[in-house]
Amino acid sequence: MLVPSMTDEEIRKEIEKDFPILYRKSLYVAAEIKKQNMPLQKKRIIKTFDYVSKNKNNWIYKIDINKKITVLVYLAYFYSDRGLTAIEVFNHSDVLLFFSAHFFKRYNERLHLNIVLPKDLLHKYIDDHVGYLFTTLEKVNDNLESVFGTTPTGVVLGTYHKDLQYVNVNTFITHDMLKGNQLENEKKLREFSAKHLSKMNRADDLNNPPSSS
Repeated sequence: MLVPSMTDEEIRKEIEKDFPILYRKSLYVAAEIKKQNMPLQKKRIIKTFDYVSKNKNNWIYKIDINKKITVLVYLAYFYSDRGLTAIEVFNHSDVLLFFSAHFFKRYNERLHLNIVLPKDLLHKYIDDHVGYLFTTLEKVNDNLESVFGTTPTGVVLGTYHKDLQYVNVNTFITHDMLKGNQLENEKKLREFSAKHLSKMNRADDLNNPPSSS
């Protein structure tokens, strides 16, 4: 079970126990949704689900389906004395994104959401979320880089830990708060994302879904 006292390595091991089962389940659910809504034509179907693993970890996952692709987003989460912490997991990459309580506080404040309950905020976040594209701002040392990431709702700032393959997502700013080089970075990433972001967490094997777990 995920708990605040765990090290980053322990958190990764815990997630790795859960994720293959959740991934198979999400493919099965997505295939069923797609089958029930055929023909898709111009439909776009977005559904979000809560999931508790056999290891008693809390997850939220989103299935976003249209005629061309299916995008899956996965978040594990837990609470500490600082508040809500969430970890985004990818089926195509070993990198984990760690979202701090401070990040969610700023996300709530700067988008003027006024959401009180942490779980409601997490659901709002995953409803809005598609994915991030990151660029390096500064190399701190051989294993640490400060990074800048863009998404449709705004921009995140954090640090990438190469040796452990995770990004600490520290804070969130809206597009209108950007200034100086941030504006140029955001423009370049936005142009790149128009071509590539839709490929993130794409479920390519929906035509042959596994059995539900």
